[in-house]
Amino acid sequence: MRLPSVSTVLVGDRERELATAALRRHFVAGRLSAGELSDRAELTLRARSRDDLDLAMDGLPLVWEDLPAGVHLAARKLSRVVRRVTLLLALVGLWLIVSLALALALGTALVAGAPPSTALGVYLVALTLMSLASWGLWRHRAARL
Repeated sequence: MRLPSVSTVLVGDRERELATAALRRHFVAGRLSAGELSDRAELTLRARSRDDLDLAMDGLPLVWEDLPAGVHLAARKLSRVVRRVTLLLALVGLWLIVSLALALALGTALVAGAPPSTALGVYLVALTLMSLASWGLWRHRAARL
């Protein structure tokens, strides 16, 4: 069985309404005259296939509002993922820097003669508190993104 090409796929009322709304936006933006709007709207309302709709939209730029709702939703989801990944990378970088500073402080304390058990205990408590603070910040900020 051979699938029809995208251009020959039949369109429904929803597609025709969306195309007519796009034509009105182009008219308001000054890209179409009243006569052109009338002619193109007539073509759109009589359209049976994607080719017919493309003919009515010929020469007009594709604007963000004309894209299907799924594209808008996907763009918002992708934007949210990018913001969350950026936050995660920033928090991981901060965590690594603070961990390195704590490790250096532990090494300095041990070289200076501090009791190893006390220095290691302080290091582990500080590392745990910093990790919990990072986790809390992630949960608080990521929920808002």
